[in-house]
Amino acid sequence: MTCQLPADCLKEILEYLEKDKASLHSCLLVNRLWCEISVRILWRNIWTINPVGYEHRMKMGTSILNMLITCLPNKSKKYLHEKGILNSTQISRTSLFDYASFCKVLSVHGIIRMIADIFKNQKHLEEEIMKMFMKKSSLKKLTYYTNNSNTINLSFLHYSKAKDCLTKLSKLSCNSNVKFSFFHKLSQICFNIQSLTIEFKKPISNDLKDLISSQNHLKYLSLRLKYDITDMETDILPSLTNHSNTLIKLKLDYYQNGPLSFITSFINLQELILTFRNRDYFHELSDNLQHVILPQLQILKFSCAYPESDILIKFLENNGKNLKEFYISCEGSNDSINLAVAKFCQNLNSLSILFDRIETLNLILKNCQQLESIGTRHDNNLLNEKDLLNSLAKYSPKNFYRLKLFYNSNSKLTPEDLEEFFINWKNRVPQRPFSFIFRGCKNSLEAKEGNMEVIEKYKKLGIIFKFLKL
Repeated sequence: MTCQLPADCLKEILEYLEKDKASLHSCLLVNRLWCEISVRILWRNIWTINPVGYEHRMKMGTSILNMLITCLPNKSKKYLHEKGILNSTQISRTSLFDYASFCKVLSVHGIIRMIADIFKNQKHLEEEIMKMFMKKSSLKKLTYYTNNSNTINLSFLHYSKAKDCLTKLSKLSCNSNVKFSFFHKLSQICFNIQSLTIEFKKPISNDLKDLISSQNHLKYLSLRLKYDITDMETDILPSLTNHSNTLIKLKLDYYQNGPLSFITSFINLQELILTFRNRDYFHELSDNLQHVILPQLQILKFSCAYPESDILIKFLENNGKNLKEFYISCEGSNDSINLAVAKFCQNLNSLSILFDRIETLNLILKNCQQLESIGTRHDNNLLNEKDLLNSLAKYSPKNFYRLKLFYNSNSKLTPEDLEEFFINWKNRVPQRPFSFIFRGCKNSLEAKEGNMEVIEKYKKLGIIFKFLKL
């Protein structure tokens, strides 16, 4: 019992590092107990490692693939040796851990790319690795994207134990044109997919609608549309609207005009993210958008274009009371929308919007007393940095602590401006350390002489919690 408690506590602590692969890798080297716990978390989703550059990608891919090869059954190793794919050294290696059994996320295209990079499209190796996953893993998430579905062998769905591996699948990300009865087979195995991400490509598989209809409790839906696909509205949307009572998150990423009216059927939405490349795409939705009531909506984001101001203001009047996050791309918004935010969205925690009038910013800070974070843009025709910081120091709510600033033009902040802001921030009651996150042009505030000295001074004093350039 005395040994069990520290291991449980350590596991709970290391779980917080699940997305920090570098730190988890360091934990492997502490001692055997740390290694045994860390390796399971690290391999749970090995595909989240995103190496920068071809050489780094090749190095990471080779390392992962070599570890998977050591986990292959002896029968598979012997078969691949006979095919001339693996040499005698590769088949003799054994692994310290059964890494494949730790995987809860499987990227089919990730494996295929690794093999193509290193072994130049050895289909036999691909099949044996996929067969191993079907035998050893119990997957929570499956991702499968491809530019040419005809080139990929989907026989892994018919391997023995595939049902045991996939029956607990809760997340699926894929293209819509996957063939070889991929969706049909999944619809017979998986009934509890909660998160579905689909990138639409021609032709849409006939079995996709069956997979969607067969799910018991679909919660999260993300659709990406790059091409004009008429089949989507007639074949797929009726299947999606069958989940109108359970769906709580909807994300649409449209590169061209696509179906929208179905959005208003999801009355229990808590999160709505719309990424449209053209404001005209909202035309079909305009009449419904200004009248729809979404009583559970907490997060609303327009990542590119957004509806006409009068339509959006009416929507905020009907649905702004419960919003916790509101985001409009830093390319848009106007003062009439800002005033609507101050009037109808007074429970916001996070706001991303443009400001050109100090009076409107101050009104938002006064009315939105739950506000913790603001994201905005610095440009020559918008509110200047000094006025923005002064308003935040004087009028922001007591829980406010974070500014995200996107630079489109050079910073004009001086060390004296920063000193004034941080002195005012230091004197706030209650005091909360400030986070300053920014990105953009090379001549943003850290480039001006003396600014970083002020930043470092107030970091040491504990007034600045985070100063980060993205």
